[in-house]
Amino acid sequence: MNTALISLKPRTKICIFKFKTFSNFIMPQAIMTSDMKQFESVLTFAAKLIDLEKSLSTEYIKETLFADYVNKLEEKHAKDLELLKISGSDETTSKLSSLVNLLSEKEAYYNKQLVQIKDEHTQQIKILIKEKSKLEDEATSAKQDVEERLQKDIRTLRKQLSERDAEVQSLSKGEGLIREQCSAESERLIKVIEQKNTSALTALRESYDTTIRLKEEALQQREARVIQKEQELQTTIQRNASSSFRGQDGEMQFEQLAETTMKWKLTNTSKIPHSCDYSSEIHGSPVFFEVKNYTEPVGSAQVSKFLRDMKEHPEVIIGVFISWNTRIVGKDQTLPISIEWINDSQCAIYIQPLKELEINATLALIDQIIKITGTYKSLIGSKGDVSETTILQPRIDKARVYIDQYISEASSLMKRVVNDKKRHLEIVESSYSSTIASLKTQGAAIATVLSILTGEFVEDTSIDPTLISEPEPSKPKRQMKKT
Repeated sequence: MNTALISLKPRTKICIFKFKTFSNFIMPQAIMTSDMKQFESVLTFAAKLIDLEKSLSTEYIKETLFADYVNKLEEKHAKDLELLKISGSDETTSKLSSLVNLLSEKEAYYNKQLVQIKDEHTQQIKILIKEKSKLEDEATSAKQDVEERLQKDIRTLRKQLSERDAEVQSLSKGEGLIREQCSAESERLIKVIEQKNTSALTALRESYDTTIRLKEEALQQREARVIQKEQELQTTIQRNASSSFRGQDGEMQFEQLAETTMKWKLTNTSKIPHSCDYSSEIHGSPVFFEVKNYTEPVGSAQVSKFLRDMKEHPEVIIGVFISWNTRIVGKDQTLPISIEWINDSQCAIYIQPLKELEINATLALIDQIIKITGTYKSLIGSKGDVSETTILQPRIDKARVYIDQYISEASSLMKRVVNDKKRHLEIVESSYSSTIASLKTQGAAIATVLSILTGEFVEDTSIDPTLISEPEPSKPKRQMKKT
């Protein structure tokens, strides 16, 4: 079947149809220029024409074969219409008469209602007129009362004004006396102010002199401390230039600290071979001290020498290896204080560097370790038999773990204390500097006040030329080419 429709594509809001025609068909211009609504109407009308084209063949049969039948039907219909017209006019006439009677009854009823309403309104209007006249009378009487009160108030005010005028005249007579009293009082106050200014100036001068004197004394003391520190630093630098002097200084400094802080009595054994730098007996236990004051890391050879000295002296249960300034090679740098158990029954303590730790806390920690180690040593050697050692050795090994943990925690705590101390010193120094600057500013302000009060102040009107900057010449802007 050769149909004209090619395809149908429905979209969201529209639908696309495609048709085919013969090549000699020319599309009408009205269809080409129509909008969607008009084109839909054209398609609908075209569909009706196609249906009409199909029914043309049947129309001829109707007009020829059934013509007589149609005429008869038309005559019958005409008679039926006449009868319907007659019956309809009779019914309409009867209905209209009933409606006319109803309307006349309604009209009479409404006329009666209107008359009643009109009478009621007339009575209400009369009542309102009476009330209006009554209100007007009341307003007139109220107005008269108000006018009488106002007249009384006006007379009272006039009387008060006359009394005030008399008071003003009496006050004007005493004005001269008041002015004389005011001038005398002002002269007295001026004298009092001048006396207070004089005393204030004296107090300001004395305060300024006292402040200057105190500042000068503080500066002199500070200069003396600075000179003393410079001398100490020069001496230290000169002695640090020689390794032997530097070592002696470190040993002497540790000996003084141990004696003043912990009351330890140290014996200098640096001249005795294989005996470390110092020996002492603390809490009944022999102890060796090896002190290094190097500018570079302490080498492993010095550690080996320390361990050899400890091995050659088994009676010494604790050895302390101290580095003042630098780290010790071969030891954990994150632990400033570490413990090593050597030769089965000896304890070696390494401290690196001592200057960066809280010295008092470090010496107290060493004292505690010496006390604990001596206690366990005395327990092991109390009887000397194998069974007692076997019983106590596991306890000692277990205690060593806690001692090591305690030493590690104490080391980190001392590091934190040292850092807090440095931070607090920096805060104090900055606060001191700001205080000195504030004192200088206050001294300058006091001097300016004194010079202003004594009339010696000269205002500086000069302008610092460095504060004046000539404006840079502005470069001409390029004009954009119009395209």
